[in-house]
Amino acid sequence: MSLLQIAVIAVAFVVAGLAKGAIGMGMPPIAIGLMSFAVPLESAIAIMVVPTMVTNIWQAIYGGGFRPLIRRFGTMAVTAMIGILAVGLLLSDLGSPRTAGWVGVLLVLYSIIALTPWRPSVPRRAEPWANPLIGLVSGAVAGSTGVAAVPFLPYMQSLDMDRHELVQALGIMFLFITGMLAVSLAMHGAYHMANSVAGVAAVAPTMVGVWIGQHARRRLSPETFRRIFIVGMLLVGLHLARALL
Repeated sequence: MSLLQIAVIAVAFVVAGLAKGAIGMGMPPIAIGLMSFAVPLESAIAIMVVPTMVTNIWQAIYGGGFRPLIRRFGTMAVTAMIGILAVGLLLSDLGSPRTAGWVGVLLVLYSIIALTPWRPSVPRRAEPWANPLIGLVSGAVAGSTGVAAVPFLPYMQSLDMDRHELVQALGIMFLFITGMLAVSLAMHGAYHMANSVAGVAAVAPTMVGVWIGQHARRRLSPETFRRIFIVGMLLVGLHLARALL
């Protein structure tokens, strides 16, 4: 691996980690998109494995609300894993990039609507039945496309949580979803660690970015955070929708 490739990988993970720390999502598309300038796509995906899991674990436990959030969203996490596993057993492989592209289109449409004065809101009393349903659908979508985004990202944004609770709750969900996705990929023989050394090395710049992002989040007002979060969803959606072009 050349010095240029190492430098590009380091910068990619600092930037991706910053987004992860600030808004709790967006790390894979940002890191893979930046790494693609110097690293083949297959290598970029392989390098993503270890830093993604490390940041999901950190995001899930960082803060004082881990146990309450597990109680609140545990059924969503469990049904999401069931959805991923069921689809993994039914399908011979993950969906095509075009399938993930349509997921991106849905995310873009929701983000555009959410940037208007209208604010979708799900009442707390609806969560006992909505959480497991959203989890199951999100797991089925993630299991067929490899993308953990719809419908649970828009749903989580519509709940009554402050920005710190939201980021930690997303960390918990990403931890369970990406963990089960790794199992599903292994079932299909797609999981490999050819770039494990680069992946482990990428943890350091990633955590630097996460630290910077977390400190930036503390300085944001709730409304500014909301807008940045929605714009983050929009950018992730646009990145996924590129597969339809």
